[in-house]
Amino acid sequence: MIQVKNLRKKFKNLVVLDGIDLDVNRGEVVAIIGPSGSGKSTLLRCLNFLETPDEGIISIGKATLNVANYTQRDVHALRQQTAMVFQNYNLFKNKTALQNITESLILTKNMTKQQAEKVGRDLLESVGLAHKADSYPLTLSGGQQQRVGIARALAVDPHAILLDEPTSALDPELVSEVLQVIKNISQQDTTMLIVTHEMDFAREVADKIIFMADGCIIEQGTPEELFDFTSNPRTKKFLRQTEPAELLNV
Repeated sequence: MIQVKNLRKKFKNLVVLDGIDLDVNRGEVVAIIGPSGSGKSTLLRCLNFLETPDEGIISIGKATLNVANYTQRDVHALRQQTAMVFQNYNLFKNKTALQNITESLILTKNMTKQQAEKVGRDLLESVGLAHKADSYPLTLSGGQQQRVGIARALAVDPHAILLDEPTSALDPELVSEVLQVIKNISQQDTTMLIVTHEMDFAREVADKIIFMADGCIIEQGTPEELFDFTSNPRTKKFLRQTEPAELLNV
């Protein structure tokens, strides 16, 4: 489904990804955790070439791209395999919630406006926003905007959805509504890679947890293996540091 080999990325002299190898099965939900600056978001952005890697091979769905030798057609094919949910929503401010979803369906899926609107309204209903179809982003809360962003990602029926800290820009009282939508999607055999600082959420929804630090995958396994039985000192240290914040949210 997703296979990454020896993915490397640096910004000037700073190594951000240092030889990442990764395999994600179809329908698998993978949570990527780790301290700030560990390369988590850069990894997602390299998978769809929002950031250009320096080295590596990326295979997603039917597309394979070798960073050593690729064309723009290869980049386009790779990007067609995923949809991204951003930290700060990235909605078109001059379009309604419905139009934000239908735009890509009309342009990339060649749907008629009527067909696209049917899909869009169904997806808005699935994220609890059917009544906001004609609302513009500035009139929506952060949680509602993010739910529109998730619906937009689902609309193009990607092989995988990449979620980059989808709750980090939200006020605390809005986090739960977005996490519940993601949890619902995770139960529908949808392949997802989620960068998150929400440890309880990661434990609950993920099939696999990846712990990153210093541009490397330090450890990966089931939630139980990482949260309850890890013997890796780096993982243990990180989880100890997150415990107070988690307890405060209980």
